[in-house]
Amino acid sequence: MQVACDACQRSMNIPDEKLPKDQAFSITCPGCKNKIKVDQHLKAPESPTPSEPEEVLDAPSMVVEYEEFEDDDELVIYEEGDQLALVLDEKNQSVWTEALESRGYKIQYAKSPEHAVHKMKFTHFHFVALHENYRGKSLDNNPIYKTLIELPMVTRRNIFLALLGANFKTLNNMQAFQKSANVVINEKDMDKLGDILKKSVSENEIFYKVFKETLHSMGKA
Repeated sequence: MQVACDACQRSMNIPDEKLPKDQAFSITCPGCKNKIKVDQHLKAPESPTPSEPEEVLDAPSMVVEYEEFEDDDELVIYEEGDQLALVLDEKNQSVWTEALESRGYKIQYAKSPEHAVHKMKFTHFHFVALHENYRGKSLDNNPIYKTLIELPMVTRRNIFLALLGANFKTLNNMQAFQKSANVVINEKDMDKLGDILKKSVSENEIFYKVFKETLHSMGKA
């Protein structure tokens, strides 16, 4: 579906599969940053007319995401190479944000566990920080955690999962393995979060670099 910015007249094309069914939403023009309400897909289709060359939003250089929650939902466009992090820890949100932004991540938050699951359906997050009692749900009953551990391995290995809580021993590899996480962190060690992430993320990157090179040498990648 074609959308034109009413401020700068920039033309964009949103793939039909990215449109939320039976619901209006908004996007931000990547040119002038004007917010545009999109509801054309709720109306009867009209005959096509000639137009200026379009900007395709799902080009390889971009990631497109929209939400179905509340009236201020907005389709967000990220550039290729952006590292996206989803922070699901309200108590320590500011600490996570500072530590992750210092590593170059762009941060998102969620309004509920269900909202977080919805986000993960439409956006590939490279990093997920999850508190063991996020929004009052225990880890084993949390739909976010269940969604993550049930992902196909080819998808899961590209997501760094950090679990935080009073029941974890920081950097305990056995606990992390048992919970299918990349790192576990005790709440008392949040003041060392920057150093913890530097160590754990770096080790994960080195491991998977070797892993992918091995797969490639075996003709499986």
